[in-house]
Amino acid sequence: MAKFSTLCLLLIILVIICDERMVQMAEAKDCHKVWNCKGDNHCWEDCKNRYSGKGMCDLYTAPGVPKQCFCAYKC
Repeated sequence: MAKFSTLCLLLIILVIICDERMVQMAEAKDCHKVWNCKGDNHCWEDCKNRYSGKGMCDLYTAPGVPKQCFCAYKC
């Protein structure tokens, strides 16, 4: 019975430690910028150069709506 209690206690401590690490990782904030897309490569390069992020153009847009470049980066 003592071995079982010790094992349960160790598992509880492990879960608490893992939860704290997961919360700390979730605190990192992502920011986004959007502008008119002038091509996939241009969008990717602009996002990388301006914000050190990753950018890509819309895959689908409504007729008459210009494609947008979406840039995601760490704040």
